[in-house]
Amino acid sequence: MTWLYICVVAFMVGGLIVASERWHGAFTGDSDLNKPQASHSRATPRVGGLAVLAGSLAGLLVLGPSNMTLTWLWPALFVSALPVFVAGLLEDITKDIGSGKRLMAAFLSAAIAWWLLGGVTRVGIAPVDFILAYWPISLLFTMVAVGGCTHALNIVDGMNGLAGMIATLMAVSIALVAIQVGDMPIFMIAAAVASATLGFLVWNFPFGRVFLGDGGAYFLGFMLAELAVLLVVRNPSVSPFFALAVLFYPVFETGFSIWRRRFKRGTPVDQPDALHLHQLVFRRLVRVTFSKGRRRSIPALCNALASPYLWVLALIGLVPATIWWDNAWALCASMAVFAAVYIWLYSRLVSWRRPGWLLLPSAIRTD
Repeated sequence: MTWLYICVVAFMVGGLIVASERWHGAFTGDSDLNKPQASHSRATPRVGGLAVLAGSLAGLLVLGPSNMTLTWLWPALFVSALPVFVAGLLEDITKDIGSGKRLMAAFLSAAIAWWLLGGVTRVGIAPVDFILAYWPISLLFTMVAVGGCTHALNIVDGMNGLAGMIATLMAVSIALVAIQVGDMPIFMIAAAVASATLGFLVWNFPFGRVFLGDGGAYFLGFMLAELAVLLVVRNPSVSPFFALAVLFYPVFETGFSIWRRRFKRGTPVDQPDALHLHQLVFRRLVRVTFSKGRRRSIPALCNALASPYLWVLALIGLVPATIWWDNAWALCASMAVFAAVYIWLYSRLVSWRRPGWLLLPSAIRTD
């Protein structure tokens, strides 16, 4: 019942955001419909992260007193998350907090978490583990790893239900591994985050009444990255490669985007564009279905239909990672398979050689 309670709290806060849009929409609305990454057709509140935060917080306030370890663990996580969440929320409201400042806030959150909870001390490679035994190296590595993963989830936040469901699947994966190794605090926090995100998704998918926003994406990215790190730190039986495998989709998307912009197109790596995989899926697998005949489709629904493609793609890596969480070779193989499928699909879509079997059936068009 606790997980339902968390969902309901997040759902109610999301509903309040939607219902009060007339009063705050001028500040919180994503009204720039012409930016490269925009795929929505109306100004929409982008402070859905408040619903995820409220649901998670409400649930852990209930769960915490019954578990002494959880009582100190989740407040430390939430305190650590504050800098990056606030930076993201300010960007959602003011539209004036650059990506560099938000990345610095992510590094700051990671540093606070390292101080309060510990950081990365092993990656399963002996020479690297020897170096990580020195705290300055561990601190720097943790800041880059956790801060980078935090920033990465924001990269895939481009379609209704995409980042929210991807985050939910990742949180479920972490929760399932945590319960297998008997780490109940990590299980409960991950399950609370997943439940709160599902409550938010009711408003976000499929019609996009409220967006996750930078605040929500950064909060989820940070929580997932920290939970993955803590699961490895607290449980030596969990392979360090699991932390990377469970977060591999946004991490690979970010790395691929940097390579594409810097080396293929010669543009600044922080310059937004419309060439992310989810945008290509939207334009070349989904929108073409609605462009035939008389187009009376709901734009938000058209947007949302791109997300399940990416959910399935993420599961290609997440399912093996959840099963073989203690096997470094299997985890590396799962990441290699994901990367191969990603690159194959991207190369096909970017060159307009879309696989016919991936096109939506024409029966779903509204004429």
